[in-house]
Parts: sequence; C-alpha cells; structure tokens
Amino acid sequence: MAEEKNIVSIDAFLAQNVKPADNQEVTLKRFSVPFVIRALTQDEISDLQKQSTKRTTVKGVLQESTDTIAFSNALVEAALVQPDLNNAKLQSSYGTPGQPTKTLKKMLLGGEFADLASKVQELSGYEPEDLDSKSDDLKN
Repeated sequence: MAEEKNIVSIDAFLAQNVKPADNQEVTLKRFSVPFVIRALTQDEISDLQKQSTKRTTVKGVLQESTDTIAFSNALVEAALVQPDLNNAKLQSSYGTPGQPTKTLKKMLLGGEFADLASKVQELSGYEPEDLDSKSDDLKN
C-alpha cells in the first residue's frame, strides 16, 4: 500500500503569505529604554559575511578569512532598529560623528554588546548551540 503524503499548497510559501519575524526589545540595565532589534535574513547575513571577508593570494593560492569582529559588529548594526545609530545627536554625544559602528561600540560595555549580538543571532533563527559552530565555521 502506498504511503499517503501530506500535500501542502505552494501558496503557503509565497512571500506575501509568510509571517514576518517580529522585532524584539532587549533591555540593558544601564539604559532607561530598551534597544530594539530585528531578525536578519540569510541573504543579509551572507552579504555581511562577504563584506567582512578578506581575500589574499599566498604563493598563488587564493585564501579567504573572515574578520569575525567586523562580522559581529556588522550583524548587530544591521539588526538594530532602536536607537538609530545614524542619528547625528547620538553620534555627537559619543564623539563619533559619521561613524555608526563606532557609536555602538562606545555606547556598550563588552558584555552588553555580546548579549545584544547573541539576541540578534537567536532572533535570526540560530539556536544557542549553533552559534558556536557558526563562529568556528567563520574562523576556518
């Protein structure tokens, strides 16, 4: 007897029928209002990874290496909805005019940045145990 398969309409996978990911508030103790982050698509993550990858030729062999710090900075910056890192008043208060990434790095303590980065990755669909293997993959 042939096994019956559930047949799902392709319509369920069409872009207009897929529920968008919700933004998430992240509370950091030193700030009176929460940061707001959004999920990143795989396409966005791939683009950020490419931007953070250096290509060099060593003895005629092309080698690629991802700057994991630049990649992490780019992930958080791209996912951050609030505060607006491009806001001139915010940048001025941290002495970083025209430098959104530097503004974020001056605003946050190391642990706060790590917490925010972890939340961005989780919201973007990575499980906590996947984060370590993704980081290892990027290093290789």
